[in-house]
Amino acid sequence: MIRVDIPQAIAAASQALQAGDPQAALSALAPLMPLVDSDPEAAAARLSLWRALPGQPGLRQEVGRILDAWPDDVTLITRACDALIRDAERIPIDQPAPEGGSAQLAADAAERCLAAHGQGSLDPMLEAYLLVNRGNALRLLHRHEEAQTCLEQALERDAERAGWWFNLGLVHKARRAFGDGLKAYRRARELMGDERPLLWNLAICAIGSGKGAAAVEALRALGHDAQLTPRGMPYVADLPPLQVRVATVGSGLGPEGVLPERSVGFELLWVTPLSPCHGVVASASYRQASADFGDLVLWDGTPVDVVEHAGKPLPRFPLLGILRKGEEHIFRYVALQQQKGQVAAFGETLPGDGRIFIHREQVEHLCSRCASGEHMHKHEHTAPEEHMLVYGKIVLPAGTDLSAWREALGAALARHPGVQLVMPGLHEAIGDSPAAGKAHQLWRGLEKRGQRLEQRTP
Repeated sequence: MIRVDIPQAIAAASQALQAGDPQAALSALAPLMPLVDSDPEAAAARLSLWRALPGQPGLRQEVGRILDAWPDDVTLITRACDALIRDAERIPIDQPAPEGGSAQLAADAAERCLAAHGQGSLDPMLEAYLLVNRGNALRLLHRHEEAQTCLEQALERDAERAGWWFNLGLVHKARRAFGDGLKAYRRARELMGDERPLLWNLAICAIGSGKGAAAVEALRALGHDAQLTPRGMPYVADLPPLQVRVATVGSGLGPEGVLPERSVGFELLWVTPLSPCHGVVASASYRQASADFGDLVLWDGTPVDVVEHAGKPLPRFPLLGILRKGEEHIFRYVALQQQKGQVAAFGETLPGDGRIFIHREQVEHLCSRCASGEHMHKHEHTAPEEHMLVYGKIVLPAGTDLSAWREALGAALARHPGVQLVMPGLHEAIGDSPAAGKAHQLWRGLEKRGQRLEQRTP
């Protein structure tokens, strides 16, 4: 029989964790691994270690083994769920949980344990702990209604648990019920005081529910010099630009990079912050996005990642919602330029404070007559020449007279003969259906002709 001094092994693992050496901690408790199926103390020690090491290889496998060995041991199941949930929380909230991942294991384990004991047979507090763990796991699986039910049932058993109110607030935030989230976080604050994670989430939900004064108070408690604007929203001066990650699908206007047209992907958009939690989108999306230039958006407090940009850290946050849609006019375009940089130079001369965004440039081989716009008519093709297709968006201020701007655009293009620009959305916004239809044909024609001629080129 294997004899291991469990308290001594736990002490050694704790010392290694405090020293920032996870591998030494794993080694210290490695002798307990053969015992986890038969010794609850050994299983509990290993679970405590895994809770401190989310993301470490082997976590799901060993925790799953303990779940199978002790399916109705409430203490071990709650510890196992806690370790799995901490592991699952590494996945950003805008991504789906992987099938069969840590969140799913935790949700299933808590449900099995509850079912094994039957309703009313457990001590109410033990039952509540299982409900909280199941609720947290369901939240990470984006099963928000079920998660809310579990946490509310747990709070019926003990309404004085600050952490459970905090967890309920996370569910409400995840389902974008910001008013309910604000209520939950206020209750949690009454019980636990000014903890930073709580204050961040309270500020986010206050902004999301339009309670600017509450958001200002929470941001000030976090150390920000927040002010309440005349529009009733918080404002913190001199915050650096950041990026938000938004979900996108294809625009329906042809190929857009490596993602298939109907697939969902992510884009990073620049934002001018008005507070640490909300701001105005300052760049235009490439594909069809859930947010775009000029939108007032709200983001979560935990970044997807942090990269270096211009020698400074640049956080990237997952989008939570749109607080107000921008009023700018945003139009996609495809442009043909004879030489690199011509579209960018043309963009500097856009009339009426228009702004151009260049998203992609690709070389195509077109005959000179196709490049001049004659591909809509039958003609004898000349030898393919290298031209460049440019894709992007043009943004115009709200209130722009689009008919007058289209005329000014034509005059501007005449001064840049090396650029041919196609923008169907502008004609559609004006109500000029024939021009819009022709523009769509021109768009498709440029792409198809380029592809065909490129295939014929030896």
